[in-house]
Amino acid sequence: MTCPVMRPVLSLLFITLAAIAAPPDPIEGIWTGTVNGPQGPAALTLVFARTDAGRFDVAVHMPVMHTYGFTFAGAGAGIAGRYTFDPLDVEVTLIGADTLSGTFGGGELPVTLHRGGELTPEPAEPDYPPAPAPRWTHGLGAPTWATPVVADGVVYVGTNDGRFHAVESERGSAIWTWAGPNRIDGRAVVTSEAVVFVDGRNDLVCLARRDGTLRWRFPLYDPTLAAAPLAENPTCNRRTAAPLIVGDIIYCGSADGGLYAVGLADGCRRWRHDAGAPVFSGVAEIEPGVVACGTMAGAVILLDCPTRAEVARFRTQGGVVTTPVLAGGNVIVGSRDYLLHAFARADGRPAWRFSYWFSWVESTPRVADGVLYVGASDYRRVTAFDPATGRAIWTTDVRGLAWGTPAVAADIVFIGTVAQNLPGTVIRHTGGVMALDRRTGAVRWHPRSPPAPVNGFGGYAGSLAIAVDLVIGAAFDGILTAWPIR
Repeated sequence: MTCPVMRPVLSLLFITLAAIAAPPDPIEGIWTGTVNGPQGPAALTLVFARTDAGRFDVAVHMPVMHTYGFTFAGAGAGIAGRYTFDPLDVEVTLIGADTLSGTFGGGELPVTLHRGGELTPEPAEPDYPPAPAPRWTHGLGAPTWATPVVADGVVYVGTNDGRFHAVESERGSAIWTWAGPNRIDGRAVVTSEAVVFVDGRNDLVCLARRDGTLRWRFPLYDPTLAAAPLAENPTCNRRTAAPLIVGDIIYCGSADGGLYAVGLADGCRRWRHDAGAPVFSGVAEIEPGVVACGTMAGAVILLDCPTRAEVARFRTQGGVVTTPVLAGGNVIVGSRDYLLHAFARADGRPAWRFSYWFSWVESTPRVADGVLYVGASDYRRVTAFDPATGRAIWTTDVRGLAWGTPAVAADIVFIGTVAQNLPGTVIRHTGGVMALDRRTGAVRWHPRSPPAPVNGFGGYAGSLAIAVDLVIGAAFDGILTAWPIR
């Protein structure tokens, strides 16, 4: 038992020894500098504070990413002058006493920080012009992540409760509804007689376009080939493969790592190409007879359908859930390595890259009149590009996660945005619709969605659709809305 007189002395001794054993780390404090992306530098400030566990709390200030002081508890680590910060894939080395130098993000962008500096305050949210009143709304009866598709005056869209809806586009009245057994998150493809989509069980479903009756169902997922049962929401944000129809064949990717060819008339398998990793991107025909898709292993595959031979395979450092686009002589895809990539179709070399800093690129590009329009995730942008060079013509903060493909009509670009209300959300997002001036990117109008529920989402996860003089979106709240284009 310790003598009572000695206890204060021993306590002081323990405190002194602890201070000697754990001196302040030279990285503690505020560091300011830049990350250098392909399009130029962006300001970055990191504030390190050592924790009792010998790791570091790291507060991030990055105005281009709408981040103003979010603290990642215990996310930093260091030894012998080398430090890592996993949430942003940062690896830096202390050079002398006042410089940190290393790489940032999956694209290993150069980053240099210097000791000291000041924090940038978060700007106030701007006021935007009011939106026109909706022409009509239609209740779908359930939330949806899906993209509506318009064909010949009819809107087609699926919902979380497994129902698929056909709605008249001019007035918003129901035409027919099909009730299926599995949620529907993906975008449909419509022919003169059929509607085809992938459901939540990874089945390819074909309905009769006239009345919505089931024509056939084909299971895309083979658990034996995948060596595992189908996972629930393996992409984190319910990205779903979108089929492509060419003639009498449907091409579609699968979570089992295959690219399938299925007969449109009978729903029978023609062949399967092993893509090497799950495919959640859409399939595109970039040249006659050549289709392209992305994989969760970061590959972009170009396949010659008549011979079933890969004619090219491009590599990124993150999963690709966007549909490849051919524009300006380049195959262009977004990746979860935080980069928009362009690969020269002629020889496969990297043509250009554009950094989204620490944001996944989930938006499939839209090409209109030689201009490429792309959304983002946490980067919260829509950007207009020259597809040949990667030069940004304009970029606009759209206030929310922009997962869909921009819709282009006349002189306006439309995008739906998502707000998320999840634990640990780093960036503020607003759900709604943005109408942007096609020439300058200026905001024409912006209706906001109701706030996202706790542990949930609000706004529009899918792309918007154009129907003559209307732009149409399907929201998380289960409401299909049509606004006049103006």
